[in-house]
Amino acid sequence: MKKKTQSINKHLLQWAVVLGLAGCITLMAWNALAQSQVPVPKSDSHKVIAYYFHTNTRCSTCKKIEEYSKSSIKEGFPDELKNGLLELRIVNYEKPENRHFIKDYKLVTKSLILVNIVDGKQTEWTNLKLVWQLYKKEEAFFNYVYQEVQKYLAKG
Repeated sequence: MKKKTQSINKHLLQWAVVLGLAGCITLMAWNALAQSQVPVPKSDSHKVIAYYFHTNTRCSTCKKIEEYSKSSIKEGFPDELKNGLLELRIVNYEKPENRHFIKDYKLVTKSLILVNIVDGKQTEWTNLKLVWQLYKKEEAFFNYVYQEVQKYLAKG
């Protein structure tokens, strides 16, 4: 009888450990999923515009920054682009109709600018200046742009 009780206790303990581990794994997966998703904006009339500004003269570095900017936004936020919460615009600021952007965003060179729009009005903007330092580090570049865009999307 004692052996049978020990055997049952051993099996119960094994099942308790298995169920406990399964619960921990499930909880960790849910936490990871929740942290990876972009928070829902607070306003229906909120959107973010990501501008990549360039000039007529374009070096290989500038082209690489544009390529990485487009890729990180398109790959990182396909749903937000699709539903209009996020827009990506590539703009030559040397064209006469776009020269106002030089003053609007204090442009001195090619730049990736994030703009927060609430109720049709610009509330703030940021020049992602680190793209110039990260263009040789693709993964770091993507992470930087992703995190900055995510912050703006959360502002709604």
